[in-house]
Amino acid sequence: MRMQKPYAGFLVLLLGTTTAWPQQQPTVKATPLLKTTTTITGQKLEYPGKNPQVTATMVEIPPGVDVGWHEHPNIRYVYVIDGTLSIELENGTRREFPAGTIFVEATGTRHHGMNAGSTPTKVLFIDHSEEGQSNMVKTEPPGPHGEGQDDHH
Repeated sequence: MRMQKPYAGFLVLLLGTTTAWPQQQPTVKATPLLKTTTTITGQKLEYPGKNPQVTATMVEIPPGVDVGWHEHPNIRYVYVIDGTLSIELENGTRREFPAGTIFVEATGTRHHGMNAGSTPTKVLFIDHSEEGQSNMVKTEPPGPHGEGQDDHH
């Protein structure tokens, strides 16, 4: 029985030493992605008034696919997860948004999005709208620039 005492003491020493090591706690890392008061076209952000609703949608756009002309009556946050999202505004301005980009889309402005790349584009959309209403309204494509305006030479 006397032989067990050194082992018991060693075990207590070992456990005591093991628990005495400081434990490393994982830390929370917060990376700000967006802080803005305007859309990508400089419009001031305005939220729906009466019955606001938030909708989050994950969309995968295959290569070469255009989502069609549309506009948003309310705020839409966009986070490009994979691929590149191309957006063309009705005035002909086109912008490319690669993976990792987050922005606020233009409101009340006709535009269309597309995947001009060779791999799928995955995008998270977060919409603010009135309860029960869609925040994506399909529109006709714009006509030639200056349509309906008199062209005086």
